[in-house]
Amino acid sequence: MNAPLSVAFVLCWSSGFIGAKLGAGTSTVTTLLMWRFVPLALVLVAVAPLTRTAWRGLGPRDLGRQIVIGALSQSGYLLSVYHAIQLGVSTGTTALIDGVQPLVAGALAGPLLRQHVSRRQWAGLWLGLAGVATVTSADAAAAGS
Repeated sequence: MNAPLSVAFVLCWSSGFIGAKLGAGTSTVTTLLMWRFVPLALVLVAVAPLTRTAWRGLGPRDLGRQIVIGALSQSGYLLSVYHAIQLGVSTGTTALIDGVQPLVAGALAGPLLRQHVSRRQWAGLWLGLAGVATVTSADAAAAGS
C-alpha cells in the first residue's frame, strides 16, 4: 500500500472515535454506524468495477465468509465500542482497549493458529500500542482533573 493511501486509511479509521463521541448524545449507535458506512459503501460500489483487482474471482463461498467477517466486525466490535461511548466510557479508554487487541491477537496466533509472530511484528505491535497510549494519555489526564 502506498503512503497516501496509508495516511488516508489511518485518518478515516481514527476519526471514528471522534464521530462516536460527537454523535453519541444525539443519535443511536446503529444510526451512527449506518451513516458512517452507507456513504462509503456507495463509493466502493461505484469505484470497485473500475479497478482490476482479485475480488472479481471471489466465489460464493468466499463472499459468504467476507459477509460473516463484516457482520462480526460491525456487531462484535464497532457496536460495542460505540455503545460504550454512548454509555459514557471515554473515547480515550475505548481507543486504548481497542489498541490492545492486536497484541492479544498476536499472543493467541501461536497457540491457536500455529502461526509465528516475528520479532519485527512484535516490535510493530508494541510500537502501535505505545502510539495509542501516547495519544490517549491526554484523555486520561483530563479525566483525572
